Amino acid sequence: MEDGELGVRPLRMAKATDTIIGASDKVLENWTPRFTFHGFRYVQVDGWPAGGPSVNDVQALVIHTDMKRRGFFECSNPHANQLHSNVVWSMRGNFVSVPTDCPQRDERLGWTGDLQAFCPTATFIYDALGMLGNWLQDVSAEQLQPEFAGVVPLVVPEAMPNGWPRDIHSQAVWGDVAILAPSTLYQHSADTGLLQLQFSSMKAWLDQGVDRVSDGLWNPDRFQLADWLDPNAPLDDPAKASTDSILVANAYLIHVTETFARLCTALQKNDLSNEYAAAANELRIQFQNRYITPDCNLVSLSQTGIALAVQFGLYPSSPGPRALAAATLDSLVRKARFNISTGFAGTPVIAHALTTIGRPQLAYRMLLETKCPSWLYPVVHMGATTIWERWDSMLPDGRINPGEMTSFNHYALGAVADWLHTSVGGIAPLEPGWRVVRVRPVPGGNIKSAKVRFEGPYGLVACEWSLEGQRFRMKLTVPPSCEAVVTLPSELRGEFGEEEKSRTVRSGTHEVACVCDLGEWPPKAIKHVFMMPPEENTIAGE
Repeated sequence: MEDGELGVRPLRMAKATDTIIGASDKVLENWTPRFTFHGFRYVQVDGWPAGGPSVNDVQALVIHTDMKRRGFFECSNPHANQLHSNVVWSMRGNFVSVPTDCPQRDERLGWTGDLQAFCPTATFIYDALGMLGNWLQDVSAEQLQPEFAGVVPLVVPEAMPNGWPRDIHSQAVWGDVAILAPSTLYQHSADTGLLQLQFSSMKAWLDQGVDRVSDGLWNPDRFQLADWLDPNAPLDDPAKASTDSILVANAYLIHVTETFARLCTALQKNDLSNEYAAAANELRIQFQNRYITPDCNLVSLSQTGIALAVQFGLYPSSPGPRALAAATLDSLVRKARFNISTGFAGTPVIAHALTTIGRPQLAYRMLLETKCPSWLYPVVHMGATTIWERWDSMLPDGRINPGEMTSFNHYALGAVADWLHTSVGGIAPLEPGWRVVRVRPVPGGNIKSAKVRFEGPYGLVACEWSLEGQRFRMKLTVPPSCEAVVTLPSELRGEFGEEEKSRTVRSGTHEVACVCDLGEWPPKAIKHVFMMPPEENTIAGE
């Protein structure tokens, strides 16, 4: 809504209108439009007899591909719960045969980059293995056509306008869905049959689709979407991000090469596994030579750049570079005053990276920030019920973002829910198929309790915890024939690269407790000397 009217400008050319012509002597009952669907929150009805319909006369019918809900999360902070609900609703609205970017405007396309970012979240919330496995076969069918020569289209099914240059399709992050999505589905299912179906697609992307130069890295002259929709990018140029786009592309290239090597092992293609593992190691050396200075700084000092290098293992393994990376990312997050500074490439990993370096309180502070741009700005200030395409799709003054590309139902930036499941809730598959579960709850912020559960292949996996002062209590459910590797909050690493203790428990219900020191809350921002106190509190729930 904008100025009391439906905000239809973001629909672009989509009419999103149903016209009904009734007969004067008949009552219209149980009518619903066919061969179309609409994505909407508000509806306007004109021409209804007797002054307009009652609330009982019009109903919204929710449609999505038939998928069983299997992953659930809730915590003591209602705003974080609403964020998770928004993620679920955006998935439901967009998983209609094809994982679309948005259900409302004149687009509704299967953008590969969106699904790549969101796939870990999607496969936890719903049993989407059948739908996404089918869509990945469409990816393969498009990509392996002679005219695409191994390049993954930006959208699948390929539906770009006539005259769209095919060369633009060769994009890191987007094309990497050919390997990262099968890997995610395999983690949740242990289905090697799916990997075998996608094998030619995965290999063709690395061998043919990636536009390389002599050292094996991406062609530096190629335009990359990379950290698309970085909030610091100009309104009319969302690809002009803070992080060097070729650095992002090469970070992902190393990650997908390593991932493919592991999948080759799962398929018992050991020679290929060794070949691609060696290639990944060589690419990592080339990456470090190109992007890491002699004093161990990343040349593109941004939240996205460092988070990718942390999560993808791109820093040298010695303590010095890792300590510097952790300190630099810590500083960047505080200087941004805990506002989002990442786009499509960085948003799925930033909270994970802060947890990896031993700074989970910074991740919680970002999660609970309410000033734009942030995950909770739409929730707390705008009453959002779905995830937005832009961090500021609705501006603070209540007007719709004037950019031509604005959507209020776009799931990609909801990828943070993966961190809610794995770190706040604390469960993830340690081995493919959930037979071995990783249990590692990381409490923090003003969240005093959390519950997460997942209906896995072997049965219910559930973790429920509460925190009173420094006293942490957890109840864990491990399904039959399974085991869990458990790390308690008192055993979490304090610094990047430190080892953590763990123990293995068998199937059944387990209750454990410990005393843990979570560190400073709330963490302090780094402000310039001319910022005059006091500032408003922008932490959700406080």
